[in-house]
Amino acid sequence: MSNTKSEASLKTSHLILHCGDTDATIDFWCNGLGGVLEQDEELASPALDAIFGREGVRIRDTFINVAGTRIHTIETLDERRTREPTKPFEKPLGLSGISFRVPDLDASHARAESEGRNPTEIYSFSELEEPVRMFFLEDPDGLRVEMIEDGTS
Repeated sequence: MSNTKSEASLKTSHLILHCGDTDATIDFWCNGLGGVLEQDEELASPALDAIFGREGVRIRDTFINVAGTRIHTIETLDERRTREPTKPFEKPLGLSGISFRVPDLDASHARAESEGRNPTEIYSFSELEEPVRMFFLEDPDGLRVEMIEDGTS
C-alpha cells in the first residue's frame, strides 16, 4: 500500500474510552494519574442516534489530558452499560491498555497504594539487555494502565 499525502499527515487526536461511571473515571485519571479535565458535558444529538443505531441517545463525555494524551470518555446515560469483570491478565482482543513512563516507579507505586488504587506488585525484567520494571493499575472499567520506570533518568 502506498503512502499518500493524507496518510503521511495523520496525527493522533485522542483515545476513546467508554465508561460506566464518569465521576469514578475522572477520579482515576485526574486525581490518580494527574490528568487535567479539559471538558465535561452532557449531549444528545441526532448524530449520536445515528452513531449508536438507536433513538434517544444521551451521553456524558469528557476530555482528559494525561501526560500529553487526550482521553475522550463517553458514558451513555440513556442506557447504562457495564463491563464484565475479567481475571487478572485476561483481556479481550484489541486495545486493552495504555502505558505511561514515570521517573520514580517506587514512589508511583506507593502513591497508588496509599490512594487505594490496588496496584499490582512491581514486576522486574532484569534479564533483558535493558532491564525494565513496571506495575499495573486498572481504571474503573478494567482498562489496564501500565506504569513503567523511565530508564532515561
